[in-house]
Amino acid sequence: MNKIKLASALTLVFASAGANADFLGIYAGFQQWNYDVDGTINSVGNNIDVSNDLGLSSDDNITKFVAFEHPVPFLPNIAVYQNDLRGVTNGTAGQDFTFGGISANTGDATQFAYNLDHDEYVLYYEILDNWVNLDLGVSAKKFDGSASVATRLGSNAGARSTVDISGSVPMLYAKAQFDLPFTGLSAGGQLHLGQFQDDKLSDMKAYLAYEGETGFGIEVGYRIFELEFDDFDALSSDLTIDGFYAGLSYHF
Repeated sequence: MNKIKLASALTLVFASAGANADFLGIYAGFQQWNYDVDGTINSVGNNIDVSNDLGLSSDDNITKFVAFEHPVPFLPNIAVYQNDLRGVTNGTAGQDFTFGGISANTGDATQFAYNLDHDEYVLYYEILDNWVNLDLGVSAKKFDGSASVATRLGSNAGARSTVDISGSVPMLYAKAQFDLPFTGLSAGGQLHLGQFQDDKLSDMKAYLAYEGETGFGIEVGYRIFELEFDDFDALSSDLTIDGFYAGLSYHF
């Protein structure tokens, strides 16, 4: 899917004449994301299934964003996303496992507190700006959070281990949007794809949007966020976070 989107974007670039933004604009808004979580984490131990061992299956959080576009040639446009991605769940260990400095036995009651909050900074150019809109650029996701596993009941009741999650991952950025003339409706997709050493991230979404003449808009879509950390600040993970979202925006 990623390769198809990128190939389509490159086809549009070479098949059409590029166009710079001819206006000054600010976009701001937020999105409520209801997501499911699947996969594993570990820290100096075996893989722990976040659903079967820690009780994490679904949650919801908010993403806020602001973007600044201008008509100055050669200078990129700027967007900042603030992703709130945290929660606390209770579960039952489906296996014996260790996490950091603690151990849990099968059947122990567990608690998992995760904080994957991160800010994303995007620098991008408008390659096309008509009924077909294409943005290409670079971005970086900066994490400043933690993952904490505790045993509430069982042979190791009261034990807790916390691993900090701090660092940045550079990424490529692409966004394609197709406007339906005279309706305010559009459909599009957005991709963030990055790797730093053995840490890999992808953040994709497909959406339908509407913007009225007053500048207010709504957007609904589906987002898939994959985190493959390999000893990222002592945490390893293979997680997929995905689900539907809806949001509001305003175009100044």
